[in-house]
Amino acid sequence: MTQDYLALFGLFGPRPAATDVTVWHKYNPILPVRLTDGASLNPSGQIWRRFHLGEWEYKQDPETLDDYEARQY
Repeated sequence: MTQDYLALFGLFGPRPAATDVTVWHKYNPILPVRLTDGASLNPSGQIWRRFHLGEWEYKQDPETLDDYEARQY
């Protein structure tokens, strides 16, 4: 019974800081986005984004040799 009361008071106390769990996921932008490394967007290559520290971050997979050859023809 005493543990129940202690658990109730624990609801109103300070909470531990939330850990920043960010997961990259695929993203298909309609408008151009700014990449985190400052590179320009390639016509091919998958764009990934995550929500990190209150803002969206974007990165792009490098173009593979197969992607380059497919664009040539």
